[in-house]
Amino acid sequence: MSTDLNVDIHNVPSEADVDVSSALSQPLPTTPAVARTEAMSLLALQKQLDGSMQRHLDVLAANGVTMQTPLIDAQGFPLANKDLMAIRTARQRINVLRNDSHALRDRVAKLLGLAINGDTLESSSTSSAQKKVDLDAFARVNSVADSSPAQAAGLREGDRVVKFGSVTAQHPQGLAALAAQGVVVDGTPIQLLVSRGGSSAPVEITLVPRAGWGGRGLLGCHLVPI
Repeated sequence: MSTDLNVDIHNVPSEADVDVSSALSQPLPTTPAVARTEAMSLLALQKQLDGSMQRHLDVLAANGVTMQTPLIDAQGFPLANKDLMAIRTARQRINVLRNDSHALRDRVAKLLGLAINGDTLESSSTSSAQKKVDLDAFARVNSVADSSPAQAAGLREGDRVVKFGSVTAQHPQGLAALAAQGVVVDGTPIQLLVSRGGSSAPVEITLVPRAGWGGRGLLGCHLVPI
């Protein structure tokens, strides 16, 4: 009796898996621009890694098993009509690739954090605070929606945005830069510096974009250029 499988389980292509070890071993970049470039590169690498994992999952599917399926029958004998060596190899590679995927996603999250927020804001001295005040605001908060991430972060209508992540008035695109890929990412905190009322000291705000809060967009606020 023969088993009709979708692919020939004894002749599965042995295409090499994606190797992410070199990408994960590099030190983190120190500038937002380089961090954003590397993050986009790693996201492309993640797609290749997903493809490698899918090839091994296809081997399991062709054999009619999953990662948890026992490879012996009720009598303790190896399952018939299964390529047990291919199954074991596929399971091993899937576990390795899953670990690589987690590590890759962690690095991308760190890179996006650097790309979005830029250098850490200084806040421990009067001179650094004064330096912040001297920065020009490039946007004004026109409105803040109720129950939004912006409201939860403490952003107020009328706040003047001096720094939004790594974007300042010196950015050539100004407010339009906030629409660029990788600037606002669901769940990735963004450090803001705003000028509020007649206060001589700037206000630092941590805004966490969040989908599904009940309104439009990830932030729940409307900014207009100054």
